[in-house]
Amino acid sequence: MGIFDLFGKDPKTKTDRVARSEFDERISMEGAKNAPVSVFSPTAYQDVETIIDAIKAGKNTVVHLTELKTETARRVLDMLSGAIYALGGGVYEMGKNVFMFSPAGVEVND
Repeated sequence: MGIFDLFGKDPKTKTDRVARSEFDERISMEGAKNAPVSVFSPTAYQDVETIIDAIKAGKNTVVHLTELKTETARRVLDMLSGAIYALGGGVYEMGKNVFMFSPAGVEVND
């Protein structure tokens, strides 16, 4: 599954989100004990500003792009990817249309 799999998705089709236990099993965050985590399900492109503010505040941020049309999801992902690059952080695909953005200094291991 690649980062661009979401672009072939039918925008009217909803997919199941990653279950909390599955999410916890897939990652372990070293050096981020008690690190705050924010979870977002944006419904419009304008929500990207709030997500970037959370990343700038040093929070690990999980973003579910399942509520967006394909074109809008692409724009949100592009903007968040640019922001995380500029901030020196990383982006990790947790599942189909579910991404984790981590600030600089936080390493996520599979």
